[in-house]
Amino acid sequence: MKIISTFVKNDISPNMSKEEKIPFETIQFAGVTFKVINRHQAHEIIGDLTNFQDQKIYNVFEDTWRFPDYEENPIFLLAEDDVEMDSFEMDFSTEEHSDIFILGFIFKGNLKVTKLISSYDTDNSPALIVLGETESVNINLFGSVHYLGGGVKCDALLGEYNHGELFVKGDVTAWLIYSDDMLMHFERFTDVQAIISVNRPDVLICSNVTDADGSILTIENYFPSTHKLSDIAADSFIEFSDYGTAVLDHYHDAFKEGLSILDYDKTEKYAYANFREEFIKMVQVLSELEYVKHIGRISKKVGNNEYSFIPFEYEGKKYSQISEEIGNGFNIKLRALWCHDDEEITLVLEYLYDDGNPKYQWANNETAQGIEMYCVKRAAIEAFEVLTAEPSEDDDDDYDDDDSDDETEYEEYEEYDNSFSLEEYAVQFGNYALPEDLVKLYEFDQQYGSETYSECFGLTITEEKTGIKTWSEKEEFYNSFIEFAGANGSGSSYAYWLIDNDLNNCPIVVFGDEGGIHVVAENIRKLIHILTLDTEISVDFDSAYFYKDDEYYDENENKAEFHEWVKNEFNLDPIESNEETDEIVNQAKEKYKKRLNDFLTKFDIEIGEDEEE
Repeated sequence: MKIISTFVKNDISPNMSKEEKIPFETIQFAGVTFKVINRHQAHEIIGDLTNFQDQKIYNVFEDTWRFPDYEENPIFLLAEDDVEMDSFEMDFSTEEHSDIFILGFIFKGNLKVTKLISSYDTDNSPALIVLGETESVNINLFGSVHYLGGGVKCDALLGEYNHGELFVKGDVTAWLIYSDDMLMHFERFTDVQAIISVNRPDVLICSNVTDADGSILTIENYFPSTHKLSDIAADSFIEFSDYGTAVLDHYHDAFKEGLSILDYDKTEKYAYANFREEFIKMVQVLSELEYVKHIGRISKKVGNNEYSFIPFEYEGKKYSQISEEIGNGFNIKLRALWCHDDEEITLVLEYLYDDGNPKYQWANNETAQGIEMYCVKRAAIEAFEVLTAEPSEDDDDDYDDDDSDDETEYEEYEEYDNSFSLEEYAVQFGNYALPEDLVKLYEFDQQYGSETYSECFGLTITEEKTGIKTWSEKEEFYNSFIEFAGANGSGSSYAYWLIDNDLNNCPIVVFGDEGGIHVVAENIRKLIHILTLDTEISVDFDSAYFYKDDEYYDENENKAEFHEWVKNEFNLDPIESNEETDEIVNQAKEKYKKRLNDFLTKFDIEIGEDEEE
């Protein structure tokens, strides 16, 4: 690599606390000569780039996590003209000049790469910013906020891990868009064959809708998966997790060679060529289930999703509907309907308000082109597989039934008994003695059942600390907490923070499933008092709080028994307002928040804005 080592004049930004030198005018990377610029010059180019809510994406001065200001020789590399490369794998430095730190690569024109565009690391990577069109066989991005402003053409576009995010403006032509826990925002899909998110929806697309006044609004919505991975990827690149989830694997060598991971011979699968015949058979099979004959319908919850088969009549015609509803704040419903009289199939993609009423809707028949209908077809097939699967003791889901006495006659739909002995529960506490208040709560929880007396709360056994270890694998960190209960429906958990040998003197914290570790209560009795509000905790990166909306509140079946028990055992009146819970949480934060923040930062765990106040 040839380095042109002509030094240039320093450029000082008024927003920077110190000067950043530009060590060279130009430098070569991946066979391309780039202009070397500093943070201030980069800001002039990318500082006004916006997302689809017209919010600025980049702040290269304040976002020191993605654009560190503590590294020696931080620089951006700029290509002012169109660029063609064989392969482009971003790195922070080069073998010849390990003393530089590349914050990002900026392309003012088009970027065309023969084989592969790839980030450096899932945790952190230089940012990729392309103002023109981006083209490659494979694109694999993670570890930073990336921006492709002139559209994309590729076979496969992958996003990995929640440290990364991608914004794409313009036309998108791709066979596969695949997200594994990374948000990916798109302006429009021009020709996209398949969209796959490994778990929850992480791909967002802009849609134009008309409001009541006739004005056109651009709305960004989460988009469900359109296929299974096995429908479009070659089998050699698919691996199944312990939970049966298919993920991409063993594909890096193929990417480096510029080879496709897709199997173009699977046309019937990814084009849903036989969907009409398959759907009619699915309706017939579900209609013949003994449970459906007896109850008239069947609905099963798996995690945050609910799958249903519902026969009904509308305007004198007989219909059968297979559907999937994605909850946990996404509020997406996908329905496929068979009209027995007209022999027509209708596919419906809906975005719902919190009360369940439709917000936006796309509907068409099964022959309609477009990925909106693909995602409904996938949902119908997945719902069929869930509803016809043999139940197992691992299932924690419930079948919907208007008559609980009838349901108990069918052994295959019996609820799983999740009871456990006090000795089994105590194992996770090691040498710590269980507080008497927690033992009392255990006895109540076992008698009435988890999640029946306070929304989404239930005692749990968590011995391996796998969730806590995702924050830090340092033993000093994960051995400082004991998880003991589920906190909400999205996977957050309550834990003791072990600052004393007596758990009665240890505060309760919540680990958010999407980020954030926050103090909640001074002790277990204070948490029990909060639980009488009968609403789950809301946790995000910046804060944790309890909020009950009376308009949508649905009382738990054993709430009255829980309130009576709390009064008898602890002489505490039930909490009736959000403000009362705020008072308990704020008391705990005042006592322990700074100490917890200091502890977390010792392990390089980022603190939310609310926690920094």
